Amino acid sequence: MPRYRKHIWAGDVYECEEYYSPRAIGKKYNRGQNELLTSEEQKERNLKLARRKLSRLINANFRLGDLFITLTYRKRLSREEIKRELRNFLSRLRRWRKKKGLSSVKYIVVTESESGREHHHLLVNAMDITLKELTELWGNGRVMISQLEPGGDYTGLARYITKENIKEYEKRWTTSRNLVQPKVVVKKINSANPKKKPKPPKGYLVVESSEYFSEEIGPIRYLKAIRLGGDDYGTGKEKTEL
Repeated sequence: MPRYRKHIWAGDVYECEEYYSPRAIGKKYNRGQNELLTSEEQKERNLKLARRKLSRLINANFRLGDLFITLTYRKRLSREEIKRELRNFLSRLRRWRKKKGLSSVKYIVVTESESGREHHHLLVNAMDITLKELTELWGNGRVMISQLEPGGDYTGLARYITKENIKEYEKRWTTSRNLVQPKVVVKKINSANPKKKPKPPKGYLVVESSEYFSEEIGPIRYLKAIRLGGDDYGTGKEKTEL
């Protein structure tokens, strides 16, 4: 049975998934195993995949100094009104950035509604804006703003903003169209030693290494590593030798 390695680069984060597969690269395969999952197991699986996808998107596009913003509403609105208010705010933010001579806005936004009043979590590229200016641009309620911390991997942030269950077929997040997509390369392995584990590229620190079983494609080896001294690695961390 063919064995493959999927290499994923997203910002300063490198991931590798090694797996056996009865299919050729790029071709569809039998997803019948999903029928064995309960609805709760399927939801948990979907959430896990969504978080991994979102963390890669964040890592590929945002870094130290970019902004994490929470936008709240002072009164309850309908779902359509909330969507409209968010669109209008993003339009005002684009005009504000253009007026200041800044680059086009890049963003990821997640809307939550189950825990109290509706609110938005917004990741946006860096800009020199005051809390007062941002609150005026929003105009719907309280605003909380902070800068992304160094670390290189924002998986924890992705988990935080996807903590709420959503309705089936509803989008978990919305993004600007100018985001960079993680680089993904899949290669067939022709190794004589099947026990040989994947290794990180030179200059990367391994932060996670595991083996687990997938109902769809069998045993998987997984590795995650962060590029030492990268744009988003930050300062003050010990640069451990690999």
